[in-house]
Amino acid sequence: MIRRGTDVSGGFTLRTDVCVIGSGAGGGVATGILAELGREVVVLEEGPAVGRADFNQQEGDMYPLLYRDGGNQTTVDGGISVVQGRAVGGSTVVNMADVVPIPREIAEHWRDHHGLTRHSISRILEVGESCARALGSNAIPEPSLNRNNALLLEGGRQLGLDGGAFDHNRVGCVGAGACMIGCAFDAKRSVALTWIPDAVATGQVLVQADARVASLEWSGDRVVAAVGHVIDQANQRPLGAFRVEADRFVLAAGAIHSPLLLQASGLGGSQVGRNLVLQPQAPVAATFADPVVAFRGVPQASYLDSEEVKSAQTGLGGYRIEGIFATPAMTAATWGVHGAYVHEVMTKYAHTAGCLCLVPDEPAGSVTRLDNGRPKIETTYDAAWTRTLMTAIRTAARVYLAAGAEQVMLPFAGATPVRSEADLDQLERFRVAPNRLPLISAHPQGTCRMGPDPATSVVGLDGRVHGLANLQVLDASVFPTSSSSHTMIPTMTMAWLGAAEAI
Repeated sequence: MIRRGTDVSGGFTLRTDVCVIGSGAGGGVATGILAELGREVVVLEEGPAVGRADFNQQEGDMYPLLYRDGGNQTTVDGGISVVQGRAVGGSTVVNMADVVPIPREIAEHWRDHHGLTRHSISRILEVGESCARALGSNAIPEPSLNRNNALLLEGGRQLGLDGGAFDHNRVGCVGAGACMIGCAFDAKRSVALTWIPDAVATGQVLVQADARVASLEWSGDRVVAAVGHVIDQANQRPLGAFRVEADRFVLAAGAIHSPLLLQASGLGGSQVGRNLVLQPQAPVAATFADPVVAFRGVPQASYLDSEEVKSAQTGLGGYRIEGIFATPAMTAATWGVHGAYVHEVMTKYAHTAGCLCLVPDEPAGSVTRLDNGRPKIETTYDAAWTRTLMTAIRTAARVYLAAGAEQVMLPFAGATPVRSEADLDQLERFRVAPNRLPLISAHPQGTCRMGPDPATSVVGLDGRVHGLANLQVLDASVFPTSSSSHTMIPTMTMAWLGAAEAI
């Protein structure tokens, strides 16, 4: 059963085998595995229960409905937008459906440098493949790419850069291009359309939407209850109180909010909230003489990865460039243009191509809980990372020029349109710093790091919080470093492995 807050606005009390907090890539998969094992499960999800009938493709309605803070969650300095879905199905409802597993080299890096030895590399890769199959993963045929994504690959070829098209979990895509605000055609096979309904069909699972968990009650080495309030989605105000008691708890609220709940509950130790990875991305856009119509088709379908580094020694590094486009308001907000120039740029919306430059960062950020319960998200702009980002921006601009762009728009206030490679010399006068350019994080990781040593990690190799017998964290917060260029399948992989543990 999937139950809305309005069904229990006076509150409720339940007792179950397992309480899962969060219903995204981590919580949804954990719920499915636990149901297969015969467990009774109550899932607590702060966001609403939504479906195709709710997805009206209107940005003013969808961002407040489907995103944390309406899509306006940022680092404390305002420099990076930290975008997270908030609904039954989590970010899988609003992501770009890219199916990218944990690379073998990263799994080896975690084993050799972070002590993640519980599961063999072959088992990790095997589970990742199973997760992809469960979502209906399939290749995006290159001939079906929209012009936006095709231009990125064409420019890359002109410069000798390797690239390709993603695998994705869309089945029957109609090319509406509104993936970021929910698929009104049920083509995106999100957790909300796969793992969760399959789990509910067992008759052993209750998904409670509109349920904000405030804290975990515990005694000795065991968590005994999750407590909080049902909320009114219209104004985010609390309604009736709830209490869910269970034998086992799974925390899967994501890399920003899982540590907040541990901190609110006095659990997890000094490492909670540390080692945040944001994997920031910077936009580059270009206009062409002929229409591009980037807002139709699969919005994010192609990539250039010649400069991406996957190493068992150093982990994920370098950079990659990915073709992407968004709905009009989100596009205008993330292009980095200002003032009257916004109008000029948006008049060329149908002639514009866009990409994101993704540069994995080191696990050096943090999330702490403010007095009002909100997250304080902090990160650093490492010198090596900023150099790599500037290189990626320059490369993206060169790619578009090679593809025949009339002009390229750099993501810095005060930058002039780039019409030749000589115009890229102006990059020397800009620097990467908070609010100097728009940066987007859609893949926050870390903050509840997995490892064998409680002095340097929050959870052990089975996902259990150190010192607690019945609380696991099963989401992207457990990753020691960046897991991949996209985190849906990595998160599912670790959730599957953790949920199957006999606890």
